[in-house]
Amino acid sequence: MLLLAASCGEREDQLLLGEWQATSVLEAGDSLKLDPAQVGFVFRPDNRYIYRSTLRYEEAGTWRYSAGYLYARDTTHAGAEERIVAVEKLTPDSLEIRMLAGEKERELVFLKQR
Repeated sequence: MLLLAASCGEREDQLLLGEWQATSVLEAGDSLKLDPAQVGFVFRPDNRYIYRSTLRYEEAGTWRYSAGYLYARDTTHAGAEERIVAVEKLTPDSLEIRMLAGEKERELVFLKQR
């Protein structure tokens, strides 16, 4: 039984690999006035990531996935703390995450790019 649980976790981890493009960004349940096409992730097999957002914001660092949570540490800024986001849905072609942005909850929906 333990082997089955471990292999399921590995498969979920592998589902994150690749390039993801946002299709929806909600804050406190309302759409934000931004172009979701400007928001995206790239997750690499060496546990490195790149994140881009609006206003030409970009960060990169290390990531790991465990028990429905994505842990990311931006290594481009000294002293950056690890961020934790809840993975609400993860399939081979879609990713939904929930996180806090300041005091408000933000939900993002991504589609995997081919």
